[in-house]
Amino acid sequence: MYESLNAPIPNLDRYLRRLGMHASPGVNLNGLNELIWAHQTHIPFEDLNTSLLGLPVSLEIPSLYHKVVEQQRGGYCFELNALFVRLLKDLGFDARQVFCRVVRGRDFLPPCLHEGIVVALEGKQYFCDVGFGGPMPAGALRIEQGFGNTIRGEHYRIDRFDDYWWIISRITSDGRPEGILQFNTFPQQPQEFLAVNQKCARDSDSLFVKQVFVNLRTEDGVMSITGDEFTFRAEGMTLTEAIPDEAALHIILKERFGIAIINSGMADKIDGIPRNRPGC
Repeated sequence: MYESLNAPIPNLDRYLRRLGMHASPGVNLNGLNELIWAHQTHIPFEDLNTSLLGLPVSLEIPSLYHKVVEQQRGGYCFELNALFVRLLKDLGFDARQVFCRVVRGRDFLPPCLHEGIVVALEGKQYFCDVGFGGPMPAGALRIEQGFGNTIRGEHYRIDRFDDYWWIISRITSDGRPEGILQFNTFPQQPQEFLAVNQKCARDSDSLFVKQVFVNLRTEDGVMSITGDEFTFRAEGMTLTEAIPDEAALHIILKERFGIAIINSGMADKIDGIPRNRPGC
């Protein structure tokens, strides 16, 4: 019944080419970090199916492969991390999907509406994520109490939250730890994410239904669309411009993110949308 959720990647070489890679990396920490960085810089986080197009969000591997690899699209956490964990497994990594909570900017304990990945490698465990709207570590985070992870100039640490959960904190420029995600390491099957995916994709109160969000890491920064604004951040500089209409949105999606969509009726979805959403 759930075979398509657990199917292998249809074409590994083509998926790797989508990531800008010409060969499979080694099944080691360097190879894992190379894959994460390539994914984050080539495949955008985006919620266009739910916020603009009114299309369902499938978690079946053949459908995800078609969307992300063949159609040159992106996706949100349940899509990107489901496809990426399948890629890791097919390449020989010991990888599993796990439940997460997004705690950044919240003073309460939210439900588990995010998916992450834990990889067991060389006697250690690492947290990986290619489907978070940001801020997102640009590599694997070693899961160890109080361990500081510095990746491409960004500083993170992992701490125990309780007997079952860990918390990832980003160290801000003023040295302050900012909690981002909580996760546990208990392995989940792909079908366990079907219900929460439907909640995020169809609920009228879901942020992924109410607003447009697109995010892509660049070599030296990040590009994003939030509501009716396009933002580019690099080397301490931030540039923001308004997206006045549907035509402009199409141009930015194509020229900046490599996403080509032919669809009408988008204009009402990009005007007056909140801009302070947290990532998935």
